[in-house]
Amino acid sequence: MFSFVKNFTPNWFTVGMGTGITALGAYLYPGGPLWLKDAGTALWMVNVIIVGFLLTIMVLKWIFNWKGSIGLLHDPVQSMFLGAVPMALTTVINGFIDMGVAIIGPSAMTIGIALWVINVLMALASGIIVPFMMFISHDHRLDKMTGIWLMPVVPAEVAAASGSLIIPHLTNVAAAQTMMVINLGLWAISVPMAFLMLGFLFLRLAVHKLPPAEMAISTWISLGTLGTGMMGLIGLGKSMPVLFGSLGHAMDGAAVLGSFALWGFGLWWLTLSIMLTVVHARRGLPFNLGWWGLTFPLGVFTGGTDMLYGEMHVGLIAFFAHLFFIMLALFWGMVALRTFRAVLTGKMTFTGSLKKLVLQKNTAVN
Repeated sequence: MFSFVKNFTPNWFTVGMGTGITALGAYLYPGGPLWLKDAGTALWMVNVIIVGFLLTIMVLKWIFNWKGSIGLLHDPVQSMFLGAVPMALTTVINGFIDMGVAIIGPSAMTIGIALWVINVLMALASGIIVPFMMFISHDHRLDKMTGIWLMPVVPAEVAAASGSLIIPHLTNVAAAQTMMVINLGLWAISVPMAFLMLGFLFLRLAVHKLPPAEMAISTWISLGTLGTGMMGLIGLGKSMPVLFGSLGHAMDGAAVLGSFALWGFGLWWLTLSIMLTVVHARRGLPFNLGWWGLTFPLGVFTGGTDMLYGEMHVGLIAFFAHLFFIMLALFWGMVALRTFRAVLTGKMTFTGSLKKLVLQKNTAVN
Protein backbone atom coordinates (compact mmCIF):
# COMPACT_ATOMS: atom_id res chain seq x y z
CA MET A 1 0.00 0.00 0.00
CA PHE A 2 2.83 2.41 0.88
CA SER A 3 4.39 1.74 -2.52
CA PHE A 4 1.13 2.72 -4.18
CA VAL A 5 1.04 5.94 -2.17
CA LYS A 6 4.65 6.76 -3.00
CA ASN A 7 4.26 6.16 -6.75
CA PHE A 8 0.69 7.43 -7.14
CA THR A 9 0.14 9.72 -10.13
CA PRO A 10 -2.84 12.05 -10.80
CA ASN A 11 -3.79 10.38 -14.09
CA TRP A 12 -5.74 7.89 -11.92
CA PHE A 13 -8.31 10.64 -11.39
CA THR A 14 -9.41 10.14 -15.00
CA VAL A 15 -11.19 7.03 -13.68
CA GLY A 16 -13.29 9.26 -11.44
CA MET A 17 -13.91 11.72 -14.26
CA GLY A 18 -15.19 9.03 -16.63
CA THR A 19 -17.22 7.12 -14.06
CA GLY A 20 -18.76 10.28 -12.62
CA ILE A 21 -19.84 11.78 -15.94
CA THR A 22 -21.36 8.45 -17.00
CA ALA A 23 -23.33 8.33 -13.75
CA LEU A 24 -24.60 11.88 -14.22
CA GLY A 25 -25.45 11.17 -17.86
CA ALA A 26 -27.55 8.16 -16.87
CA TYR A 27 -29.36 10.08 -14.12
CA LEU A 28 -30.09 13.13 -16.30
CA TYR A 29 -30.88 11.21 -19.49
CA PRO A 30 -33.89 13.04 -21.03
CA GLY A 31 -37.04 10.94 -20.63
CA GLY A 32 -34.99 8.05 -19.29
CA PRO A 33 -36.66 5.18 -17.39
CA LEU A 34 -36.57 5.01 -13.60
CA TRP A 35 -34.11 2.11 -13.62
CA LEU A 36 -31.61 4.24 -15.55
CA LYS A 37 -31.86 7.01 -12.95
CA ASP A 38 -31.36 4.42 -10.20
CA ALA A 39 -28.35 3.01 -12.04
CA GLY A 40 -26.92 6.50 -12.41
CA THR A 41 -27.41 7.17 -8.71
CA ALA A 42 -25.75 3.89 -7.75
CA LEU A 43 -22.82 4.55 -10.08
CA TRP A 44 -22.44 8.06 -8.67
CA MET A 45 -22.23 6.62 -5.15
CA VAL A 46 -19.53 4.23 -6.36
CA ASN A 47 -17.71 7.21 -7.86
CA VAL A 48 -17.87 9.09 -4.56
CA ILE A 49 -15.92 6.19 -3.06
CA ILE A 50 -13.47 6.12 -5.98
CA VAL A 51 -12.75 9.86 -5.90
CA GLY A 52 -12.64 9.89 -2.11
CA PHE A 53 -10.11 7.04 -2.14
CA LEU A 54 -7.96 8.75 -4.78
CA LEU A 55 -8.00 12.06 -2.88
CA THR A 56 -6.96 10.25 0.30
CA ILE A 57 -4.06 8.56 -1.50
CA MET A 58 -3.00 11.90 -3.00
CA VAL A 59 -3.02 13.63 0.39
CA LEU A 60 -1.01 10.76 1.89
CA LYS A 61 1.52 11.11 -0.91
CA TRP A 62 1.93 14.81 -0.18
CA ILE A 63 2.49 13.92 3.48
CA PHE A 64 4.85 10.95 3.10
CA ASN A 65 6.49 11.77 -0.24
CA TRP A 66 6.67 15.55 -0.36
CA LYS A 67 9.67 15.60 -2.68
CA GLY A 68 8.00 13.25 -5.15
CA SER A 69 4.78 15.29 -5.02
CA ILE A 70 6.61 18.53 -5.81
CA GLY A 71 8.47 16.65 -8.54
CA LEU A 72 5.15 16.06 -10.34
CA LEU A 73 5.05 19.77 -11.15
CA HIS A 74 8.25 19.35 -13.15
CA ASP A 75 6.95 16.31 -15.04
CA PRO A 76 5.78 17.52 -18.49
CA VAL A 77 3.13 14.77 -18.71
CA GLN A 78 1.88 13.96 -15.21
CA SER A 79 1.68 17.64 -14.22
CA MET A 80 -1.00 18.06 -16.88
CA PHE A 81 -3.14 15.47 -15.11
CA LEU A 82 -3.29 17.61 -11.97
CA GLY A 83 -6.26 19.17 -13.77
CA ALA A 84 -8.02 15.80 -13.54
CA VAL A 85 -8.29 16.19 -9.75
CA PRO A 86 -10.80 19.10 -9.71
CA MET A 87 -12.65 17.69 -12.73
CA ALA A 88 -13.15 14.33 -11.00
CA LEU A 89 -14.34 16.17 -7.89
CA THR A 90 -16.80 18.15 -10.03
CA THR A 91 -18.68 14.97 -10.92
CA VAL A 92 -19.09 14.31 -7.20
CA ILE A 93 -20.27 17.88 -6.55
CA ASN A 94 -22.86 17.79 -9.33
CA GLY A 95 -24.18 14.52 -7.95
CA PHE A 96 -24.70 16.07 -4.52
CA ILE A 97 -26.64 18.92 -6.13
CA ASP A 98 -28.69 16.82 -8.58
CA MET A 99 -29.39 13.66 -6.58
CA GLY A 100 -27.89 14.10 -3.14
CA VAL A 101 -30.93 15.74 -1.55
CA ALA A 102 -33.03 12.64 -2.22
CA ILE A 103 -30.35 10.50 -0.54
CA ILE A 104 -29.13 12.47 2.48
CA GLY A 105 -31.47 15.45 2.64
CA PRO A 106 -30.86 19.25 2.45
CA SER A 107 -27.32 18.88 3.78
CA ALA A 108 -26.34 17.59 0.34
CA MET A 109 -26.56 21.13 -1.03
CA THR A 110 -24.35 22.45 1.77
CA ILE A 111 -21.79 19.76 1.06
CA GLY A 112 -21.96 20.49 -2.66
CA ILE A 113 -21.36 24.24 -2.19
CA ALA A 114 -18.46 23.65 0.22
CA LEU A 115 -16.81 21.22 -2.17
CA TRP A 116 -17.41 23.63 -5.06
CA VAL A 117 -15.43 26.35 -3.31
CA ILE A 118 -12.53 23.92 -2.79
CA ASN A 119 -12.89 22.80 -6.39
CA VAL A 120 -12.65 26.36 -7.72
CA LEU A 121 -9.42 26.92 -5.80
CA MET A 122 -7.94 23.72 -7.20
CA ALA A 123 -9.09 24.61 -10.73
CA LEU A 124 -7.47 28.05 -10.53
CA ALA A 125 -4.27 26.55 -9.12
CA SER A 126 -4.17 24.01 -11.94
CA GLY A 127 -4.83 26.62 -14.61
CA ILE A 128 -2.14 29.00 -13.35
CA ILE A 129 0.62 26.91 -11.77
CA VAL A 130 0.90 24.19 -14.44
CA PRO A 131 1.20 26.64 -17.39
CA PHE A 132 3.72 28.60 -15.29
CA MET A 133 5.78 25.41 -14.86
CA MET A 134 5.50 24.81 -18.60
CA PHE A 135 7.12 28.20 -19.16
CA ILE A 136 10.00 27.86 -16.66
CA SER A 137 10.66 24.13 -16.16
CA HIS A 138 9.21 21.78 -18.78
CA ASP A 139 10.90 20.81 -22.01
CA HIS A 140 8.14 21.06 -24.63
CA ARG A 141 8.22 21.01 -28.41
CA LEU A 142 5.36 21.38 -30.88
CA ASP A 143 5.90 17.88 -32.25
CA LYS A 144 5.49 16.50 -28.70
CA MET A 145 2.26 18.39 -28.03
CA THR A 146 -0.91 16.37 -27.40
CA GLY A 147 -4.43 17.06 -26.20
CA ILE A 148 -3.35 16.68 -22.57
CA TRP A 149 -2.14 20.28 -22.69
CA LEU A 150 -5.82 21.15 -22.25
CA MET A 151 -6.12 19.24 -18.97
CA PRO A 152 -4.85 21.96 -16.58
CA VAL A 153 -6.81 24.85 -18.14
CA VAL A 154 -10.21 23.18 -18.63
CA PRO A 155 -11.11 22.69 -14.90
CA ALA A 156 -12.09 26.37 -14.52
CA GLU A 157 -14.84 26.11 -17.13
CA VAL A 158 -15.91 22.77 -15.64
CA ALA A 159 -16.26 24.53 -12.28
CA ALA A 160 -18.29 27.28 -13.97
CA ALA A 161 -20.69 24.71 -15.41
CA SER A 162 -21.02 23.17 -11.96
CA GLY A 163 -21.55 26.58 -10.36
CA SER A 164 -24.50 27.22 -12.68
CA LEU A 165 -26.35 24.48 -10.79
CA ILE A 166 -25.88 26.34 -7.50
CA ILE A 167 -27.15 29.77 -8.58
CA PRO A 168 -30.89 28.83 -8.69
CA HIS A 169 -30.64 27.69 -5.05
CA LEU A 170 -29.41 31.11 -3.83
CA THR A 171 -32.29 33.20 -2.48
CA ASN A 172 -30.29 36.41 -2.06
CA VAL A 173 -30.24 38.25 -5.39
CA ALA A 174 -26.96 40.07 -4.70
CA ALA A 175 -25.28 36.80 -3.76
CA ALA A 176 -26.65 35.13 -6.88
CA GLN A 177 -25.38 37.98 -9.08
CA THR A 178 -21.94 37.74 -7.47
CA MET A 179 -21.97 34.00 -8.02
CA MET A 180 -22.90 34.58 -11.66
CA VAL A 181 -19.97 36.97 -12.17
CA ILE A 182 -17.57 34.48 -10.54
CA ASN A 183 -18.74 31.69 -12.82
CA LEU A 184 -18.59 33.86 -15.93
CA GLY A 185 -15.05 34.77 -14.90
CA LEU A 186 -14.10 31.11 -14.50
CA TRP A 187 -15.57 30.36 -17.95
CA ALA A 188 -13.68 33.30 -19.47
CA ILE A 189 -10.40 32.28 -17.86
CA SER A 190 -10.59 28.81 -19.36
CA VAL A 191 -12.33 28.82 -22.74
CA PRO A 192 -10.15 31.37 -24.62
CA MET A 193 -6.99 29.62 -23.41
CA ALA A 194 -8.45 26.28 -24.51
CA PHE A 195 -9.19 27.66 -27.98
CA LEU A 196 -5.63 28.94 -28.21
CA MET A 197 -4.38 25.42 -27.51
CA LEU A 198 -6.84 23.87 -29.96
CA GLY A 199 -5.31 26.04 -32.68
CA PHE A 200 -1.82 24.83 -31.78
CA LEU A 201 -3.07 21.25 -31.63
CA PHE A 202 -4.49 21.54 -35.15
CA LEU A 203 -1.13 22.89 -36.35
CA ARG A 204 0.75 20.10 -34.58
CA LEU A 205 -1.41 17.39 -36.16
CA ALA A 206 -1.14 18.95 -39.60
CA VAL A 207 2.64 19.40 -39.46
CA HIS A 208 3.79 16.46 -37.32
CA LYS A 209 0.94 13.98 -37.93
CA LEU A 210 -0.38 11.51 -35.33
CA PRO A 211 0.76 11.52 -31.69
CA PRO A 212 2.43 8.39 -30.25
CA ALA A 213 0.17 5.35 -29.84
CA GLU A 214 0.17 5.65 -26.04
CA MET A 215 -1.28 9.18 -26.40
CA ALA A 216 -3.69 8.33 -29.22
CA ILE A 217 -6.86 8.99 -27.19
CA SER A 218 -5.66 12.47 -26.18
CA THR A 219 -7.33 14.02 -29.24
CA TRP A 220 -10.69 13.33 -27.58
CA ILE A 221 -9.86 15.82 -24.82
CA SER A 222 -10.55 18.62 -27.31
CA LEU A 223 -14.18 17.53 -27.33
CA GLY A 224 -14.36 17.95 -23.57
CA THR A 225 -13.48 21.64 -23.52
CA LEU A 226 -16.23 22.33 -26.07
CA GLY A 227 -18.77 20.25 -24.14
CA THR A 228 -18.12 21.96 -20.79
CA GLY A 229 -18.10 25.32 -22.56
CA MET A 230 -21.61 24.57 -23.81
CA MET A 231 -22.81 23.40 -20.41
CA GLY A 232 -21.43 26.49 -18.74
CA LEU A 233 -22.98 28.92 -21.21
CA ILE A 234 -26.44 27.33 -21.26
CA GLY A 235 -26.50 26.64 -17.52
CA LEU A 236 -25.52 30.19 -16.64
CA GLY A 237 -27.79 31.62 -19.34
CA LYS A 238 -30.88 30.13 -17.69
CA SER A 239 -30.39 32.32 -14.60
CA MET A 240 -29.44 35.52 -16.42
CA PRO A 241 -33.00 36.81 -17.14
CA VAL A 242 -33.89 36.47 -13.45
CA LEU A 243 -30.75 38.28 -12.29
CA PHE A 244 -30.27 40.95 -14.97
CA GLY A 245 -33.72 41.57 -16.49
CA SER A 246 -33.86 42.56 -20.17
CA LEU A 247 -30.05 42.44 -20.43
CA GLY A 248 -30.21 38.92 -19.02
CA HIS A 249 -32.61 37.82 -21.77
CA ALA A 250 -30.19 39.08 -24.40
CA MET A 251 -27.30 37.37 -22.63
CA ASP A 252 -29.28 34.12 -22.48
CA GLY A 253 -29.96 34.24 -26.21
CA ALA A 254 -26.29 34.94 -26.91
CA ALA A 255 -25.34 32.01 -24.69
CA VAL A 256 -27.53 29.63 -26.70
CA LEU A 257 -26.13 30.93 -29.99
CA GLY A 258 -22.57 30.60 -28.69
CA SER A 259 -23.30 27.08 -27.47
CA PHE A 260 -24.56 26.11 -30.90
CA ALA A 261 -21.26 27.28 -32.40
CA LEU A 262 -19.37 25.19 -29.84
CA TRP A 263 -21.61 22.23 -30.63
CA GLY A 264 -20.85 22.40 -34.34
CA PHE A 265 -17.13 22.66 -33.64
CA GLY A 266 -17.48 19.71 -31.28
CA LEU A 267 -19.09 17.57 -33.98
CA TRP A 268 -16.04 18.25 -36.15
CA TRP A 269 -13.61 17.29 -33.37
CA LEU A 270 -15.64 14.18 -32.54
CA THR A 271 -15.58 13.01 -36.16
CA LEU A 272 -11.82 13.63 -36.44
CA SER A 273 -11.17 11.94 -33.09
CA ILE A 274 -13.05 8.82 -34.18
CA MET A 275 -11.17 8.70 -37.47
CA LEU A 276 -7.76 9.21 -35.83
CA THR A 277 -8.53 6.54 -33.22
CA VAL A 278 -9.46 4.07 -35.96
CA VAL A 279 -6.15 4.75 -37.71
CA HIS A 280 -4.27 4.19 -34.43
CA ALA A 281 -6.26 1.03 -33.69
CA ARG A 282 -5.26 -0.48 -37.03
CA ARG A 283 -1.61 0.19 -36.19
CA GLY A 284 -1.86 -1.07 -32.62
CA LEU A 285 -3.36 0.79 -29.69
CA PRO A 286 -1.85 -0.12 -26.26
CA PHE A 287 -4.21 0.06 -23.30
CA ASN A 288 -3.47 2.54 -20.51
CA LEU A 289 -5.36 5.01 -18.34
CA GLY A 290 -5.43 7.38 -21.30
CA TRP A 291 -8.34 5.31 -22.63
CA TRP A 292 -10.51 7.05 -20.02
CA GLY A 293 -10.24 10.02 -22.38
CA LEU A 294 -13.00 8.31 -24.36
CA THR A 295 -15.47 8.94 -21.53
CA PHE A 296 -15.37 12.34 -19.81
CA PRO A 297 -14.99 14.46 -22.98
CA LEU A 298 -17.82 12.58 -24.69
CA GLY A 299 -19.85 12.70 -21.48
CA VAL A 300 -19.74 16.48 -21.11
CA PHE A 301 -20.37 16.92 -24.84
CA THR A 302 -23.42 14.68 -24.44
CA GLY A 303 -24.55 16.80 -21.48
CA GLY A 304 -24.08 19.97 -23.52
CA THR A 305 -26.08 18.44 -26.37
CA ASP A 306 -28.88 17.56 -23.93
CA MET A 307 -28.95 21.14 -22.66
CA LEU A 308 -28.90 22.56 -26.20
CA TYR A 309 -31.91 20.41 -27.08
CA GLY A 310 -33.66 21.72 -23.97
CA GLU A 311 -33.24 25.24 -25.32
CA MET A 312 -33.99 24.64 -29.02
CA HIS A 313 -36.27 21.54 -29.02
CA VAL A 314 -35.03 20.30 -32.39
CA GLY A 315 -35.41 16.58 -32.95
CA LEU A 316 -32.08 16.22 -34.75
CA ILE A 317 -30.25 17.50 -31.67
CA ALA A 318 -32.16 15.00 -29.51
CA PHE A 319 -31.10 12.20 -31.85
CA PHE A 320 -27.44 13.12 -31.39
CA ALA A 321 -27.89 13.35 -27.61
CA HIS A 322 -29.26 9.80 -27.47
CA LEU A 323 -26.56 8.50 -29.81
CA PHE A 324 -23.78 10.11 -27.79
CA PHE A 325 -25.07 8.64 -24.52
CA ILE A 326 -25.17 5.14 -26.01
CA MET A 327 -21.57 5.64 -27.17
CA LEU A 328 -20.62 6.90 -23.71
CA ALA A 329 -22.16 3.90 -21.94
CA LEU A 330 -20.38 1.48 -24.28
CA PHE A 331 -17.04 3.25 -23.93
CA TRP A 332 -17.32 3.39 -20.14
CA GLY A 333 -18.17 -0.31 -19.91
CA MET A 334 -15.26 -1.27 -22.15
CA VAL A 335 -12.66 0.92 -20.43
CA ALA A 336 -13.86 0.14 -16.90
CA LEU A 337 -13.71 -3.60 -17.59
CA ARG A 338 -10.22 -3.40 -19.07
CA THR A 339 -8.97 -1.22 -16.21
CA PHE A 340 -10.42 -3.54 -13.58
CA ARG A 341 -8.92 -6.57 -15.29
CA ALA A 342 -5.50 -4.91 -15.65
CA VAL A 343 -5.43 -3.91 -11.98
CA LEU A 344 -6.75 -7.28 -10.78
CA THR A 345 -4.11 -9.21 -12.74
CA GLY A 346 -1.32 -6.85 -11.74
CA LYS A 347 -0.60 -5.83 -15.33
CA MET A 348 -1.07 -2.12 -14.66
CA THR A 349 1.59 -0.14 -12.82
CA PHE A 350 1.05 2.65 -10.30
CA THR A 351 1.43 5.18 -13.09
CA GLY A 352 -1.43 3.69 -15.10
CA SER A 353 0.69 2.07 -17.81
CA LEU A 354 0.77 -1.61 -18.63
CA LYS A 355 3.67 -3.27 -16.85
CA LYS A 356 5.03 -4.97 -19.96
CA LEU A 357 5.35 -1.60 -21.72
CA VAL A 358 7.32 -0.20 -18.78
CA LEU A 359 9.62 -3.23 -18.82
CA GLN A 360 10.17 -2.82 -22.55
CA LYS A 361 11.04 0.85 -22.10
CA ASN A 362 13.49 0.10 -19.27
CA THR A 363 15.15 -2.64 -21.37
CA ALA A 364 15.56 -0.26 -24.29
CA VAL A 365 17.19 2.36 -22.03
CA ASN A 366 19.59 -0.15 -20.52
